[in-house]
Amino acid sequence: MLGFTDIIIFIGYILTPVSTLFCIFYGLLNWNKGIEEKDGDYREEIRWEKEEMELIEKLP
Repeated sequence: MLGFTDIIIFIGYILTPVSTLFCIFYGLLNWNKGIEEKDGDYREEIRWEKEEMELIEKLP
């Protein structure tokens, strides 16, 4: 078997390029998914910022 002393080493050599190709394929399929921001996301952050500023102003 091409000079490999153990079948596990051979499997490791085979699975390395296979997993690399799988990762590349998966990355290409999911390239821009999940980037979209919802309209309500920023409103919540703005509300938190306003509350924080009001609390800071009330501090002695």
